[in-house]
Amino acid sequence: MTPDVSPTDDSIRTALHDVLDPELGESIVDLGLVQRIGIEPGFVRVVLIPTSATCPMSEVLLEDAADAVRKACPAGTRVEVELDWDTRWEPQRMSPELKVRFGW
Repeated sequence: MTPDVSPTDDSIRTALHDVLDPELGESIVDLGLVQRIGIEPGFVRVVLIPTSATCPMSEVLLEDAADAVRKACPAGTRVEVELDWDTRWEPQRMSPELKVRFGW
């Protein structure tokens, strides 16, 4: 069921928190893969950073993220999720809790 209210950065980030990186099995938010969320009337754009330049599961990641964002938006909202292949992911982007779990 989609909400009737306009999405916010927080509601989109909350929805994305449930999306797991297909290779690491951790939240893409906790991994620091969410680079940017843009919200305009009727449109949400999310830019993610892949954990590697050759991310073999990128299509799954994009589909899972787009599905999560759509569920957090009113019906009819256009959703675009893309990967920024030019920005390099660094472990420093991870949440403090995940860094501890990974031993960073």
